[in-house]
Amino acid sequence: MNLTASFEGSITALAVFMFINSITPGPNNLMLLHGSIKRGFWACRFHMLGITTGVAVMLWLSYWSMAALVVSFPSIMLIIKILGTLYLLWLTYQMAKTDFIAIINEALLREQQRQHSADTNSEVKKSFGELPLSFGQALLFQWLNPKAWTMTVVAPSLAMFHAGKPWLDNYPLLAMCALINILSISCWAAGGHWLRKLVHLPRIMKVIHALIVLMTLYCALTLWL
Repeated sequence: MNLTASFEGSITALAVFMFINSITPGPNNLMLLHGSIKRGFWACRFHMLGITTGVAVMLWLSYWSMAALVVSFPSIMLIIKILGTLYLLWLTYQMAKTDFIAIINEALLREQQRQHSADTNSEVKKSFGELPLSFGQALLFQWLNPKAWTMTVVAPSLAMFHAGKPWLDNYPLLAMCALINILSISCWAAGGHWLRKLVHLPRIMKVIHALIVLMTLYCALTLWL
């Protein structure tokens, strides 16, 4: 009975850990917030799926001892931190120079035109790295995201069914983590979609834009604090 209670407690600990790390501000959530304000919730669907798939793959590999490898070689995490910082600094610059209000107005106008036309599948052409990211870009970014590494490296130590067959025996835990992750990050995309309603208040939108930029810069700096 004690063993059962202990195991159930470890699953709860894993669920809480994944929820806290998925819902709190970080590079993924700030990118989704920025992207959904610009393009809307639906335009972020591939970005969100890419994040969750990337995290799930990394977690799967951690159950196959990738976590132990990273812990054994600290230089791996140092390289990740350097590359992640460089990307976040570049992203901060790209966000800062964006004409936020003009992009929102353009996207809203396009949505109105789409509602009155038969073309419901047209997609906005974006440059590489422009938010929201594509599925592949969001997936690959997780390998440069120290917060994603923290989540996936620590998770196997919180709950594991059996060590002998980590994929076959632990896939329910991976499914649980993926579900928690996508529901959590969806809240940020939904919040950004709601903030688009404030586009008629330019001063407030400029403040929101500045806060997102500063928080992204803060994420880059906190990697070294």
